Amino acid sequence: MKIIVNDIPIECAEGDLLMDVLLDNNIKIPHFCYHQDLGADGNCRMCMVEIKGQKRPQIACDTFVTENLEVSTISEKINEVKRSILELELLNHPVDCPICDQAGECKLQDYYMDFGLYESHLSTPKTKKGKAIDLGCNVILDQERCVLCTRCIRFTTNITKSGELGIIGRGDNARVAVAPGHELDNDYAMNVAELCPVGALTSKNFRFKQRVWFLDSTKSVCHGCSRGCNIHIDYNETKYSAEKVHRFRSRRNRDINQSFLCDYGRLSYQELNKEFTGEVSHVEDLKELLKVDKKIALVSPSMSLQQLSAVKEFCRNNNVELFSLPYIDESFGDDWLKTNDMSANFAGVKELGINSSEEEFNASLQESHVVINFDHKLLRDRVLKNKKVVHFTTSNIETNYELVFAIANFAHDSGTIINCDMIKQDFYATKYESVHPRLVELLQELR
Repeated sequence: MKIIVNDIPIECAEGDLLMDVLLDNNIKIPHFCYHQDLGADGNCRMCMVEIKGQKRPQIACDTFVTENLEVSTISEKINEVKRSILELELLNHPVDCPICDQAGECKLQDYYMDFGLYESHLSTPKTKKGKAIDLGCNVILDQERCVLCTRCIRFTTNITKSGELGIIGRGDNARVAVAPGHELDNDYAMNVAELCPVGALTSKNFRFKQRVWFLDSTKSVCHGCSRGCNIHIDYNETKYSAEKVHRFRSRRNRDINQSFLCDYGRLSYQELNKEFTGEVSHVEDLKELLKVDKKIALVSPSMSLQQLSAVKEFCRNNNVELFSLPYIDESFGDDWLKTNDMSANFAGVKELGINSSEEEFNASLQESHVVINFDHKLLRDRVLKNKKVVHFTTSNIETNYELVFAIANFAHDSGTIINCDMIKQDFYATKYESVHPRLVELLQELR
């Protein structure tokens, strides 16, 4: 069926939510409380639209499309409604955008520039509320900046079902808070900072570390477990330092992680800033070592299909027995996003037919003379006596090996992984080159 939005025909299905239709077609529609993965709440009223045949403006988050529906999101009448709502939002809101950590990605700031630009009519002091309240789980609350959209409350109530957050007080004193003596405490708590459309909830790990307009962003996939949650890697390279990853943000994929990440995966960006800084070995030394009999290799099950294929070919050409063991942690998984398999691509290991038998690996390890570790956690800091050990690593290691080769981590490489539901996903390299070579390129030198 077809509807008309701002005199432009749009195809959609009957019964679709008007808000989703507008967002899916990149039509700008202001909103605070609505979120595609939290549903409608209708409390902010910012998504008002004018519908032909209706006397009053309607909220798009509670309007379902019908045949020949005609909608305007940009009429002067609607813009005046938005200005009035914004004035109410800003009555007690601190006007301190330059020192707010959300500056540059704040919806209130954006909408003010689009629809506001007026003098304040408030002649009395603004209502004071709590500032820099540590809620726990790396989340800081500024009650004065809150617009009471209730996204955070609906997340803890309907998604995690932990129910830590609520609104207390009435009128101008209404504010988001946790119960006295309690704190925000669940494995997905940091999502509330990303869900917050303003600067009320911020992350301790990112707070005041970087202005968002200096950041570049790359589409990627979290390597923390086999779920393969979609992410944005936000990073930059300053004049006097190398590239640094500053955060992971969720990237919406309704089939895998919707718009959410677990805190473990969200904080795993820190590992990408721990690239190898020691002295690396020469390729010619490895070529000599490959002449020894009884060689085995253990490859990380979090490497991409392209890397696994290159390792498999390298092992076949050099008579090396290849294994890959999964990272299993029975205490890690839950009934939502986190899985017990903390390997990003063990499904890819199985697709390529790489041996994953722990019993056979241990037997071959005992008999081997040379062990090649392709960044597998099992051998990263393990001492193997009477064996020559070669380590390909993305990060610093403590144990002294016979040979060490530093390789670029997944932020500096592109590839494909298969998640626990057998969904193939591509991830992409950031635009800054690593100081270390990509594994596939390094193995090509050994041919």
